[in-house]
Amino acid sequence: MNFTRLLPALVTVLLMACGTGAPPTSEAEGNTAEQTKEKDEAIKVKGERGRRSYTAEELNEPYSRVSPWRYIVTSPETEYFERMVGSSTLARTVHGSGHAVLVPEDLTFKTTGDWKGILDPGQEKALDRLVGAHIIKGIKGPKLLEGTYENLNGDQVSIEKNAQGQLVCGGAKLLGRELETDQGLVIPVLGLAEPIAWD
Repeated sequence: MNFTRLLPALVTVLLMACGTGAPPTSEAEGNTAEQTKEKDEAIKVKGERGRRSYTAEELNEPYSRVSPWRYIVTSPETEYFERMVGSSTLARTVHGSGHAVLVPEDLTFKTTGDWKGILDPGQEKALDRLVGAHIIKGIKGPKLLEGTYENLNGDQVSIEKNAQGQLVCGGAKLLGRELETDQGLVIPVLGLAEPIAWD
């Protein structure tokens, strides 16, 4: 018996036996490639409401409501702060702590050069302090913003009205576009909550 002729047939039989079954005969019976991709990209997160699976659209739509971190990643106005949070040790805290995050928009960084160098080696602690100054504990919701709170650095901060009647937190002006996410409140701002404390 010639085994070299039998070998390809044997490999084919083994591959078919290892498969997951016959392919679907219609689109209704199986997933389309697009549906499969969405399922693969969806993630599960644990929160107070239990496990929830997010679709690719929820994760990647502009101004994602999944978490403050996803908002920062998807917003077209937060590229600079995204780099800062992502380079800090606080990205996980921003993602799932349930705290409010003051999110400086790009115009903050385009109009001043005071922040340049914050991503340089040796400035890791200064970067963490800057990000920590923008994570506020204790805010109950987007309609109850005024008050005195503590930031992640342990400092007392106030959200109050200035002389023009605008809500401010230190040097950051709230833009009135607060957004509740599943993992915390996003508060878009112009300016920094406090000056950078360089190392």
